[in-house]
Amino acid sequence: MSLKIVSNNSLVKEKFDCVEFVEGSYIDVLTTTRDLIHKGCSLISHPLPASIRMVFSSIRSIVIEDENNFDENSVLIIEEAIDKYNLTMKNRNIDFKNVKDYEFVDLMLVESALEEYKALSKLEI
Repeated sequence: MSLKIVSNNSLVKEKFDCVEFVEGSYIDVLTTTRDLIHKGCSLISHPLPASIRMVFSSIRSIVIEDENNFDENSVLIIEEAIDKYNLTMKNRNIDFKNVKDYEFVDLMLVESALEEYKALSKLEI
């Protein structure tokens, strides 16, 4: 098993070696993640941010794990995330004027998700 970060964030690309870099927008990151999940990866971080403001960003990074195992729950989550994103952005515009700020916040969110993943991975059940 190995971790991957699907991202269109240049700061994430610069900092981590495990980035599947996407040349494109937020929806392109979602669809690339969906395609990888259909090939056997599973979600580690949620594809939608907790803040609606971050949905208006063009920047997104999603942490996945390459398990070579079909994860039905991850498929459902990513498909619902794509539907919710499309519905939310139907009458909204992407905020391109604050890209640098979004990149920084997204990087912090990725770092936090990886730290949490490491902490939880050490737990013995």
